Amino acid sequence: MKKIIVILIIGTLLIVSCNSKNAEQTESPVAYPTLTLKAQKANVSVEFPTTLEGEQTVEIRSKVDGYIEQVYVEEGSAVAKGQPLFKIDANSYLQEVNNKKAAVLAAEASLETSVIQTKRTAALAEKKIINNYELTSAKNIERVKRAELSQANADLSASKSKLAFTNIVSPINGVVGSLPFKIGSLVSSSAPEPLTTVANTKNIFAYFSLSQQQLNSFLSQYSGNQLKDKFRNMPEVSLVTADGGTYPSKGKIQTLSGVLNASTGSANFKAVFPNPEGKLWSGASATIVIPTEFEAAILVPKKAVFELQGRFFVFTVDAKNVVHNTEIKIRNTSTEKEYVVTEGVKSGDTIITDGIGNLRDGVKIAPIVPSSKK
Repeated sequence: MKKIIVILIIGTLLIVSCNSKNAEQTESPVAYPTLTLKAQKANVSVEFPTTLEGEQTVEIRSKVDGYIEQVYVEEGSAVAKGQPLFKIDANSYLQEVNNKKAAVLAAEASLETSVIQTKRTAALAEKKIINNYELTSAKNIERVKRAELSQANADLSASKSKLAFTNIVSPINGVVGSLPFKIGSLVSSSAPEPLTTVANTKNIFAYFSLSQQQLNSFLSQYSGNQLKDKFRNMPEVSLVTADGGTYPSKGKIQTLSGVLNASTGSANFKAVFPNPEGKLWSGASATIVIPTEFEAAILVPKKAVFELQGRFFVFTVDAKNVVHNTEIKIRNTSTEKEYVVTEGVKSGDTIITDGIGNLRDGVKIAPIVPSSKK
């Protein structure tokens, strides 16, 4: 009996010992890679989607109704100011001009007859053969005939203008856009779609937008009391085209819209890029890249940051190796792998750099300190 009791006691002690060891193993801190932050000089960039427009873009529309008789240009071709683009069938307008010319001749003849009649009436009135009423009546008829001649000349001028409008020429130097209407198409002066567009792409304007919150942060980076001074101190910007290539020439931010967009609350910027070889196209999409240099930036790896309801957080590690869920504020500028932090952490703070999906606030960890590079 005593042996059985001793065996039971020994077994119980062994079970308690094993459970204690398992508990110790379960509660032992998990190792996580850490990073001690340090303020450093950084060259970062911010990217914004942009829409490209030519320095001047003109919609070409027909001022008269008719069928297209000739198309003198091709899509994408360069044209000079005054160069013919389209020819509208002019037969009906030519006939109208001839009719108006005939009306002018008739009005001239009628006026000439009226002038002769006025002179004869004036001579008779001077001899007291007729009274002054008849003279006044003759003069009034002459005035009417002169007015009729003026109207006939005005009608002729309008008809000639319509005839001239059948020859559509380019109003500027530029590049021809798409040509939705071909020879034989019926066009109208009230058509919603233009015949084509001509864009002067010697310089290309790149338009991009910043939210009201981004605007203040963006402008505060550059010295100057007035907006024009800040623009002067802004660096040159780059353009990444839709195919991923970088446009070789740099651009310059020139203007900011004075009124925020009522529907989006954003401000519109315009950057200008030279385009002497015509490699950039009006209407194309691209990405504008704005470089920014910081003398003492706190850089946090993007993989160490998580977002929750529009707010950004990292896990900081205190002196006892306990992690804390810490909110940070970041700039809208970043490197490829890092955010620039403005609030929440400072130089000397330690953060978890990887595996944050398994962490929770208040957990003790075993920090893995990266080896220093020689």
